[in-house]
Amino acid sequence: MPDLTSGVASALSPLVRRIVAPNPGPFTGPGTNTYLVGVDEVAVIDPGPDDAGHVDAIVGAAMPERIKWVLLTHFHPDHLPATARLVARTGAEVLASTRRLPKDADAVVDRVLRDGDTVEGTEFGLEALATPGHAPEHLCFLLEEERTLFTGDVVLGGMYSVVNPTRGGDMAVYVATLQRLERLRLTRIAPAHGDAIDEPRVVIRDYLDHRAARAAQIAGLVAERPRTVSELVAAIYGGSDLPPELVTAAGWQVHAHLIALKADGRVTGAARTRWRPV
Repeated sequence: MPDLTSGVASALSPLVRRIVAPNPGPFTGPGTNTYLVGVDEVAVIDPGPDDAGHVDAIVGAAMPERIKWVLLTHFHPDHLPATARLVARTGAEVLASTRRLPKDADAVVDRVLRDGDTVEGTEFGLEALATPGHAPEHLCFLLEEERTLFTGDVVLGGMYSVVNPTRGGDMAVYVATLQRLERLRLTRIAPAHGDAIDEPRVVIRDYLDHRAARAAQIAGLVAERPRTVSELVAAIYGGSDLPPELVTAAGWQVHAHLIALKADGRVTGAARTRWRPV
């Protein structure tokens, strides 16, 4: 069984270690994965929630003077908040796709990474890939030496990613991102939640098939009769025992698909109205 115990540095390869943050839940699985890439010089990918014990575990696993970079896949509250605490301990440079952090963030982005930019350590190179859809600012990072892709929340271990239009999620863009990742030559995926994925192409294809099937299901239900988002959620998930927070997330997903279907000219409607076929 994989070691997903929080606070424990688990070696995934000679260059990669994982520390799981103590924030398990229905959206985070066992917790947010923080990755340490490199040995003599270390890049920390996604510091996670602002938890002193988690930052202690990161610094203890790498030694503060070796941590040179903090790489942010995106700015959601289970990925970003520990950044300021970690930088205060290490002096690391913060890299992300934009300097526009949430208003409540204490961190500062020192360097903006564009698609194709690289971070070069003594033992590794990490290429930044622009991968919007889950969040508009989302980046993935490709470890060139091992062909491992750190996918943030684009692809997860053991569950599907959430696309929430109220937080900048865009289903059509997200599907295009998955299609781009499917074309890459990858050996492993290191997701932000769940265990490492050793069959990247199989899992990415499953994600794409799942999204296509859900879009077809929603379009079919709307074609039967006009429905609201909540009515669609009840029709799709009504027989399940989803906890309330996942029912809410199901509504985000359905709404995201409806927006994409509307852009394709297949349905019409708005968030609180009944959606109709075109």
